[in-house]
Amino acid sequence: MSAGRVIAALGIGLSASVFLWFAAPYNNFILGNAFISDDFMPVGAVGLVLLLVLVVNPILHRIAPRLRLTFGQLALVFGILLAASITPGQGGLRHTLYPIGATPHLVSQNQRLSEAYETLDPPSALFPEPLGYGIDVSASADFLDELPAGESIPWRKWRGPLLAWGAFFVPYWLMLTALALIVLPYWREEERQPFPLLEAQRALIEQADGGALPPAMRSSLFWIGFGTVTFLHLLQGLEQYFPGRVPVIDLTIDLSAHFTEGPSRYLPHYIRHNQIHFLFLGIAYFMPNRVGMSIWFFQVVYALYLMLGTAYTPAFNAQVVFDHRLGAWIGVPLCILWFGRRHWRSVARAVVRPAKNDAERRKKIGGIGLLAGAIGVWCWLLWVGVPPLWAVGLVGILFLFALGMTRIVAETGVPLMAPNSPFVSTLVNLIPLEWKTAAGVYFSGIVGLVAGHLNRVCATTMLCHALGLDGKATPRRHIRLAGLFLGVILLSVVVGGAIQLALAYRHAESLNLTRRVMGAGGEGYFRWLAEGPLHQFLDGRTGARSYNQAGHILFGGLLAAGLLALCHRSPGWPIHPVALMFVGNWYAHRIWFSVLLGWGLKVAMLKYGGGRGYRAGRGLFLGIMVGEVAAVVCWVLVAAIVAAAGGEYRVVRILPF
Repeated sequence: MSAGRVIAALGIGLSASVFLWFAAPYNNFILGNAFISDDFMPVGAVGLVLLLVLVVNPILHRIAPRLRLTFGQLALVFGILLAASITPGQGGLRHTLYPIGATPHLVSQNQRLSEAYETLDPPSALFPEPLGYGIDVSASADFLDELPAGESIPWRKWRGPLLAWGAFFVPYWLMLTALALIVLPYWREEERQPFPLLEAQRALIEQADGGALPPAMRSSLFWIGFGTVTFLHLLQGLEQYFPGRVPVIDLTIDLSAHFTEGPSRYLPHYIRHNQIHFLFLGIAYFMPNRVGMSIWFFQVVYALYLMLGTAYTPAFNAQVVFDHRLGAWIGVPLCILWFGRRHWRSVARAVVRPAKNDAERRKKIGGIGLLAGAIGVWCWLLWVGVPPLWAVGLVGILFLFALGMTRIVAETGVPLMAPNSPFVSTLVNLIPLEWKTAAGVYFSGIVGLVAGHLNRVCATTMLCHALGLDGKATPRRHIRLAGLFLGVILLSVVVGGAIQLALAYRHAESLNLTRRVMGAGGEGYFRWLAEGPLHQFLDGRTGARSYNQAGHILFGGLLAAGLLALCHRSPGWPIHPVALMFVGNWYAHRIWFSVLLGWGLKVAMLKYGGGRGYRAGRGLFLGIMVGEVAAVVCWVLVAAIVAAAGGEYRVVRILPF
């Protein structure tokens, strides 16, 4: 690709990113609309790419073929947009900026909380204003509510938090970027991982023979799937704008009336009530069979487990499901490291030896980046008062959870998933009280927020897709792209953070008055994950469960490790442990039924149509996926246009965000 085309792609990608950094928070918080940057198939980024593929390129193909965007350019633009989508929502600013700004005001209103922070004594630079009961913290109060008319945004008060938290997140994102550089080529070339979501994303931008559209979009089946799904969601949205005047095909399935007697009344809600989400139905078609089957199989098995345990065991505690999932989140990444130990040894050797070729240089830079990032995070944890060995454990958790999340998506392609339970706090509860410190407990909660909730848009996972879009990229190009994408992430914090600060200070509620801007940002996550355990520690409570919680965590880890070992030994083994990492998960409850439908259709297609039928069906199911994303984009734009015109808009929720 020529230098001119690279510059053009960079210009398009960065310009579109700036638009995304404004559009995402405005749409999410001010309009109170469906989130557009909070998963691995980010609606905002995909919508902008579809604009280039379906509108811009066909026009250029007809009037100026030489200016038409090539596959390499589209891959670069898409990669930049994927990197730009990491931080505007749950992958960064949504769950960090808002609780940081809220904390001084909350402390000033709560004497018990003020005393807890006084005992903790965190570095003052972490928050925009001092922490203390009854003191004036107008900048924090205005951030929570709304800046009085005529007053300017207190930018200076946010310089300290930017630098202090940046000292954590810069090495953290360096570590995760380096991890993507290490695992992507090995998993793709040596372990032959399917990367279903990456394949679907790549199909959107393929330009195999210079046609006006990608090959996948020239199939009539693609447009049948696309048109059908878009039409269904068009009716759904119109019905909200014109109630009772538009016929709607209900995509929900409610079987509650059939489970009211005997033990069946204890079946979890997600078994009795489901909704079809075509994005996940389509993704299931691209999954390996055993992965798709395992996802719905584990949901059903654990639903029966909860039903029988609740009905027949008085002392039964449903928390054990989350303990099994926590064990899987530890066991699966550890097994991945063990099975890939030769690769990790080669990375370690590459770090200390001169690189003989570009592939070894990629390993060397990846290994150095991973080590430097981990040391940087560890030093930050020491700075805030976490004991050294405790800090090592927290860095290990950040690494394992990013590795596990990336492997889930590489195996399944499911774009919506996160280990969002208080896993780290659960592990801290197992530690004897005399080993704990206030800083260790509090900042373990912060690490839990980062490793759990922020991993809904895990940087390693997203960057594996961004790096893998161009399957012919050389190791040298991977290194350059990794540096570029890391730069985009850091730029997104500065530009996107400033935009979100401005929106929060100027708006107290969404325009349709359905949510507080701050409430949508998750200011309560520090309270739940960090301050709650801190209070528990200061009160002398251990937080231990009445049952053998450590045993259940160990069971989940061993079960997941055993299943992964069986998968590693036998390609025909039908159950995959990646699904154990889904059980009891909010997202899994909402997508498992769609995965079941997609898996069933794929099995039927293979049985009755063979390989030829399966290949023909790929266009149909890709169209189904793209159609649902396009419908989300459509109704987001309609809401924005109606709001700009001063009208009363509606929020049309299609995906389970």
